[in-house]
Amino acid sequence: MNKLRSKELKRIARQNLTGNYQNMMGGFLLIVLISFVIDLPFSMLLDTVYATTAQKIMYYVAEILISLIMSVLQIGLIHMHIMLINRKPVRATDVFFCIKNHSNRFFGGAILYFVFSTIAQAPMIIARIFIGFSYEKIMTDIALIATSAILMIILSLTLPLYYYVLITNEQLSVFKCLTKAVSLMKGNVLRLIYIELSFIGMFVLGILSLGIGFLWIEPYYQQTITCMYMEITGKLPDPHTDPVFDQYV
Repeated sequence: MNKLRSKELKRIARQNLTGNYQNMMGGFLLIVLISFVIDLPFSMLLDTVYATTAQKIMYYVAEILISLIMSVLQIGLIHMHIMLINRKPVRATDVFFCIKNHSNRFFGGAILYFVFSTIAQAPMIIARIFIGFSYEKIMTDIALIATSAILMIILSLTLPLYYYVLITNEQLSVFKCLTKAVSLMKGNVLRLIYIELSFIGMFVLGILSLGIGFLWIEPYYQQTITCMYMEITGKLPDPHTDPVFDQYV
């Protein structure tokens, strides 16, 4: 079976979002607002030159917890996109699905991904905290930052489907979901890169719009990646037999 091209996946994504954009935008906006509200008090702890060591520690611990909560909400958003493909009704409040259902599993998955992400960022953290950015040590700083960048790229290309696997394979442990997510990307890395590159122009417009444009861009991007996952796993409705889809040109 031939793999669908990037433009075909994006076309299916647009068709899926027709009539559903409001709910998908609402789910994304909920995550953004929740992140802002719960992060603001802790950010204020460091918004002073008189911040104590205890305040700094409290801030970084809070940031980790907030990051995990946001990850679980992100899985809930992915759940919404999968429901959309399966022709099930969605509401903005469905982003809380993973918090209300099997939260231990999803927090466990978020923690596991956070560990890998932290390992990838470790060289940059070392450069920032223990070495410090200085002219005398600039080569060491560049090497450590470059190492982190490479590790983060590898992580983003090998585990982009981890949360998708986590939410659609309840019979698998969080560790087995990790290995399955890696295996699903075999032969699909270049396609993912092409999809990412095709959205660069939109991302730039989103930035120029002071972030407002991402209310439209994020659902489109997320639905496209979801379509790719569903196709890889053989769960994407056939566009040639599903009456919802037009025939490809």
